[in-house]
Amino acid sequence: MPRAVWVSLVFVATGMPAGAQPLRPLEPTGGPPVMFGSTPVAPNRIAKRPPPLLGVPVPIGDTAPRPNFTPAGFVDTLVERKPQRSASFGTPSAAASFGAPLPGGPVTPVPTTIVDAAVARTAYTPPAVDPVNEFLTRRSDLKDDKPLPGPKTPRSESGKIGENLEKVFGDRKGEWFRSDHMFDGFISPVSNPFLAEDPRSLTELRPIFISQRVPDKQKDFKGGNISFFGTQGRVAITDRWSVVFNKLGGVSVNPGDGSTFQDDTGFAELWLGPKYTFYRGEDNGALVAAGLQFQLPVGSRVAFQDTGACSLVPYVTYGQNFLRDFRYGSFNSIVTTGYSFRTDDQRSDYYWLSAHLDFDAGNVHRFYPLVELNWFLYTADGKALPIGSEGRDLINFGGQAKNGLLTGTVGGRVKITEHAQVGVGYEVPLAGPKDFFRNRFTTDLILRY
Repeated sequence: MPRAVWVSLVFVATGMPAGAQPLRPLEPTGGPPVMFGSTPVAPNRIAKRPPPLLGVPVPIGDTAPRPNFTPAGFVDTLVERKPQRSASFGTPSAAASFGAPLPGGPVTPVPTTIVDAAVARTAYTPPAVDPVNEFLTRRSDLKDDKPLPGPKTPRSESGKIGENLEKVFGDRKGEWFRSDHMFDGFISPVSNPFLAEDPRSLTELRPIFISQRVPDKQKDFKGGNISFFGTQGRVAITDRWSVVFNKLGGVSVNPGDGSTFQDDTGFAELWLGPKYTFYRGEDNGALVAAGLQFQLPVGSRVAFQDTGACSLVPYVTYGQNFLRDFRYGSFNSIVTTGYSFRTDDQRSDYYWLSAHLDFDAGNVHRFYPLVELNWFLYTADGKALPIGSEGRDLINFGGQAKNGLLTGTVGGRVKITEHAQVGVGYEVPLAGPKDFFRNRFTTDLILRY
């Protein structure tokens, strides 16, 4: 055969080249395509990609709920197991089971419940107390309990005394010697000024003038008068502790015609002592104080102000405000009582009681009409003078007068300011022997800090 014929036969037997094959549709390989949403994707491309973590993508704007897809024969064994990440922070280890093609079937998408459980986060709850913030805001209060290196400096004796005094008297914090202004609605009594004590702790200077008429039938003086001119002083150490100078001044004795005694004027006895306000009822308007008065006969002999050695007078004073809601004003009462104990047999002993009632007109703390009662009861006679009467709060004659005298006072007090006040009172006997007491006029001026 010719050579050309043999070549043609060999070409036909071995097959035609790819370029020479007739054009026809290619058959799909690798199984049917997989649908992602509405777009078909070749299975071989899905197999080469990592499985999606959030399941099948949802188109934007598509809010219709989609049913969870669970392939037939699939058993979910990882619902309760938390997903773990590989050391390289790559794809989750569950990707080997989800997203890979099942044998003989399409790729299985990851259920959204698994992904949601894997990406769930616990809500942050701030701690109740931030230790850093607490340290920054309170670091000034923190103290180092460790002592500083070096020798320890001992406290001075004056420092110890100061601390003890502060415990007893309290810390005034720059207000030493200032009056207690918590009860400015009260006023001090007018009559019996040396014994009827205000229960408040006060700092003040109080000039006093007293003019007392003597009955004409008094057998020793036969009339005349006895006068006091002087002052009182009070110093408030704290709002509870105070020192009171009850009597500091002079006495003038002016007997009537026919008396064996002469007119004389001299220094009065000095009365002073401490006072402690042990109850301050800021809510109920009550005050209670106690004190001890020393009656020192350091005055002039011609005015009968040097009798005996000394008298000790413990006393209690109680103040009360009431009817404070009354539209026309409120009332204040002060009751003081005590006993004068002599230290020798020259002076006379007596019990006394003073009651004060005032009306705070309009509750403006300005005008105070008042009434007062004073009772003196002598319990022990003295031996200084052979006289049958006594001089109450002006003179301790040391005479023989076991009797009592009750007097009444009407008057008032006007507060120009809280630091300047004027008081007047007119006193007359009500019951008992009059002795040296026919009537009395008392006036004072209070200058208070």
